[in-house]
Amino acid sequence: MKYKMVALDIDGTLLDSGGKLRPVVRDTVREVIASGVLVTLATGRRFHAAAEVATALGLELPLVLHGGTVIQDSLTAEVIYEDVLPTPVLREVIGAVVEEGQQPVLYRSPAAGDELLAGPPEYDSAAAAKYLSRQPQRRLPYEDLGAAEHVISVGVFQDDDVLRPLYERLRSWPTCSALLWEPDPNYPDYPYLLDVVNKNCSKAKALAHLAASFGIGMHEVMAIGDQVNDLDMISAVGLGVAMGNAIPGVQERAKVVVGRNDADGAAEALRRFVLNGQKPT
Repeated sequence: MKYKMVALDIDGTLLDSGGKLRPVVRDTVREVIASGVLVTLATGRRFHAAAEVATALGLELPLVLHGGTVIQDSLTAEVIYEDVLPTPVLREVIGAVVEEGQQPVLYRSPAAGDELLAGPPEYDSAAAAKYLSRQPQRRLPYEDLGAAEHVISVGVFQDDDVLRPLYERLRSWPTCSALLWEPDPNYPDYPYLLDVVNKNCSKAKALAHLAASFGIGMHEVMAIGDQVNDLDMISAVGLGVAMGNAIPGVQERAKVVVGRNDADGAAEALRRFVLNGQKPT
């Protein structure tokens, strides 16, 4: 089958373990674009960080960003799509996080200034304080946090023994979706993170929206990823490809597993299944 669109994760997929875009990967993506196949990024990154990669690859398609909560024009940063937490759900999530003595970190949509909000700093965990020290943010009382608009996700940075029970609690709620990120050995500063988004919000949902705008069905899309926020996308497309360094869950759901990011696995997948038209076995 000829795939009409390709969706690429960035970290752990396009980039090697040193965070570099290897020339073979860059050139292969450009070759795919030149062949007439539409290529986009589907990443947990926000626009400014993803745009650097998009520019290096020569991408012009809108980008699926922040885990599928927004789609932005790759050239103008205009928000084309957003999937926000409804205010009542946001308040419930903040309440649950605060009940556990943790600091909720709110990410607002780029349509609302791409702002980071958090509660009083005295409630920061060590992991939250470290993360927030690197980010511009606005601190608000918890009651005011719950009134924030255009919130696309709530993050909690803490150790596994704290986050896992909170994750189990929130993932059972019918009003939101929760993802638990474990530290990546390739990125030693990467902490445990609980990420809470609107119910059924995912890269897969946003990618389906983008593909449909071009008259493309998800069965005509190939996606490559490695992490927990790639699970739904890998399952939803015509060909889901896992990197050799992907977490076990992604490898189990994928139809194909290719080489690691340090061995140009993304380029391998693109060449085999897009440029050469090989059928997955």
